Amino acid sequence: MSPEPGGPAVTTSPTSDQHTPDFDRRDTLMTTPLETRFETTGPITLKVELQQGDVSLRTTGGPSTVVRLVPRGKNGAQIAESFTVEARGDAVVVLAPKERGAFFSLGKRDAVDVEVDLPEGSTLDVRSGSGDVRGTGRFGDTQAATGSGDIAFDDLGAAELKSGSGDLTARAVRGELRAKTGSGDIEIEATHAVADLLSGSGDVSLRRAEAPLRAKTGSGDVTIGASAADVEVVTGTGDLHLGAVHGGEVRARTGTGDVVIGVASGVAAYLDLNTVTGDVKIDLSEADGPGDAEAQTSLAVHSGSGDISVRRAQVSLA
Repeated sequence: MSPEPGGPAVTTSPTSDQHTPDFDRRDTLMTTPLETRFETTGPITLKVELQQGDVSLRTTGGPSTVVRLVPRGKNGAQIAESFTVEARGDAVVVLAPKERGAFFSLGKRDAVDVEVDLPEGSTLDVRSGSGDVRGTGRFGDTQAATGSGDIAFDDLGAAELKSGSGDLTARAVRGELRAKTGSGDIEIEATHAVADLLSGSGDVSLRRAEAPLRAKTGSGDVTIGASAADVEVVTGTGDLHLGAVHGGEVRARTGTGDVVIGVASGVAAYLDLNTVTGDVKIDLSEADGPGDAEAQTSLAVHSGSGDISVRRAQVSLA
């Protein structure tokens, strides 16, 4: 029988009619997943904590939550058996053992990957010391962090994404977004609320910003397809390319990087452009002021040695 919501889980693993395997086959059987099913009633709060391993999440149309532990390496099966996988009210927790004796002295090949199928709209709190975090489907508010892996999601509510050295990727973020990586790239399809993107040395790319945006990188480039609200960008040596400004204020500062900004058709721009040793090029028609029907923006761009170019946009916010 399936357990009631919040009740005990059903844990299964494949069985075999074969004889006990010889030594050469044991490594293969040690990768057998351990599966636990919870008959949850709707969106849950999922908490995952790993020392080492990848996390793969997938939303489904049903209410059930299924957790699979996939061992890797010589000690993977023993480690998987020591995990805590349980329901706590409306939450499901998946916790790696914290002890570090005997077989917990992990080698590079000793890890447990976590795969979870869960209801659409679930809230996430996922952390891995070393491993990738990937989510397919539509999730609610999300916190995800990894020491050295990549983080990638399809659709999120409010989100806080952090990686020590990996890339951060999301298609759509409906709530506020904070994304930070030490040396990886940040690539976001669209933001619909305030976004703060920070990379130490990687590139930052955002196709569409419909709310205020702050982006900062030490040596990477910043590319923004189109913006409709305030934008603040700071780079050390990287370039800035902003395809189409539809409104709001743009403040940009680079050390040595070049700046190219497109102003959307029908938008009047007030310009404050300054570079110490670079060139400034403006390809906009001058006017005494905006027309009655025109939207407005202001561009304040300062660079140490980079070039600055402002022109009419070739793309739109769509």
